[in-house]
Order: sequence, then C-alpha cells, then structure tokens
Amino acid sequence: MNYLIYLAYGLADIRNEAFCSILSYDEVAPRRADTRLLIYTDDAAAFQQVLGHREDIIYPAVEPEQWQTWRGAVNKVYLLKIGILEHAATHYPGNLLFLDTDTIWRLDPRPLFAQIEAGNFFMHQNEGRLAIGNTLSRKVYKHLGGLEWPSGGHILRVTPNTELFNSGIIAFRSDKAYLLQQVMTLAEQLYAAYNKHMMEQLAWSLRFAAEGPIADVPNYLWHYWNLKDARPVITQVVSKYAESSHQELLRQLQKLNLPALHQQELAYRNLPGWKRTLRKLIGRRWKMPEFDI
Repeated sequence: MNYLIYLAYGLADIRNEAFCSILSYDEVAPRRADTRLLIYTDDAAAFQQVLGHREDIIYPAVEPEQWQTWRGAVNKVYLLKIGILEHAATHYPGNLLFLDTDTIWRLDPRPLFAQIEAGNFFMHQNEGRLAIGNTLSRKVYKHLGGLEWPSGGHILRVTPNTELFNSGIIAFRSDKAYLLQQVMTLAEQLYAAYNKHMMEQLAWSLRFAAEGPIADVPNYLWHYWNLKDARPVITQVVSKYAESSHQELLRQLQKLNLPALHQQELAYRNLPGWKRTLRKLIGRRWKMPEFDI
C-alpha cells in the first residue's frame, strides 16, 4: 500500500495549504485502490467539510498529549513529522511519502512509489553542500564542522562534503522505520549544539546518507517553503470558495500562481545583502502582490 502523509496540526492556515496540495494531487493522479492519504490533524471535521467523506483519506486518531510528546525533548514543532511517521509505519505499513502542506503536485507520484518500494530514500531537494551554501548553511558548517555523533552503528560527521536536503518531502519504506528514533536522537543533539530550525533537516540528511544515497524529487512538485506571507491569501480563497466544486476551488487557488511567486521571492532572497538593503531603502523589497479575492 502507498501512503501520502500530511501533517496539518494547529493553524487553520496550515489546513488550507493542505487543501491546496491535496486538490493538486487529485488533478494529477487518479484515485487508486493501492493508495491512501493519511492526514494527521487535530481538526478532521474541517477537512471533511471541504473534501467530503472520502474512502481514500484516513484521519489517524491522535491524543492531545501525544502531539506534545512528538515535539521531543527540545520541544520543536519540526520534530512532529518524526512522530507521525513512526505512527504511520506501525499502523499503515507500506511505502510512506510525507510531504509538507506548502506543496503543489506537478506529476503523478506512482513512479516515485515504485522506487520507494525498491528501498530508495527520498527528500525534497538537495540544497547543496553546507560548507558553500547560503549564509545560514555556512554558519551551521562553521559551528558543527568536525563534530561527530554516533548513530545506528555509524559515526556521523559534518564535513566539507556534507549535503543538506530539504525535508519538505521524506519518503521511505516502512520497514526502515527503525531509523526514526535515531533521527530524533540526532536532531535533539544537533539542536543542543546549535539551535537553528534547520537541524531537523540536517538530522534526516546525515542519517539517511549513512544508509545510502538520497534522491530528490523537485520535478514532482513545487514546495513554496519561502512564502509564509501567502498563507492568509490562501485562507481567503478557501474561505470564499470552500462550498464550490473542488475544480473551482483549485482553479481559484491556481490563480495565485504560487510557483511563480516562490521563484520571485527566492530570487530576491538570494540577492547579495547590499542589493536587498538597497531595494528596501528605495521601497522595492519583495512583497506579496495584492489579489482581488
């Protein structure tokens, strides 16, 4: 069995991003008997109000205190995905593909599931070597370079060749779930060493790489991780069109052109610091355009 796994806990904006992602999946992939969606949420009723009661969607029951436990000893929301993947591997064994809610499907993931079945590891995108990456990556390398951590019989090190993968997608076969507690322990150690949000994705990158190569999947979907300002706009669209057909709701969401906005904001973010400062001074910093919802 193949499972797409979403985590939509807390904010209504996160749920609305998930609606956008799920409807985009429906557009590129026909419903199949061997594929289910697992939505880990604290408000299943909100999903059913928009998506209806679908046989291919499962809402695993999670006790309120479990959410806090899954945040780990360092109390990080980023670590929730480790807990839900452990739960999924136990209760829904098969090919597991977790994805963040701020994603839009471009292609049917059926070939991807076949590669997961073959034992491959996937994350969203290789962001390159820490040592020569963006400003934050270089800071992480400066603080953690040369340090080492034992994990699963391996000694994991941050070296000049360490590659960082974006964890907007995490995919593996459920019989490899023994790695998850090792990823959690490593993430807690990394946060203790350098308390930056990206320690979670570094933990996945280091531990998976010790098992074998990690493949990335940017051609399958867009991941607009940098567009937090888009959330209120997405929520406005969902609020207005939630009772329309799924096709109409998706059409209205597509009018936002989130992939193009993702690229525009990313281009601005990657400008040299002095250019960003200059653009701010002359009132030309990047910002979300206004939409007539």
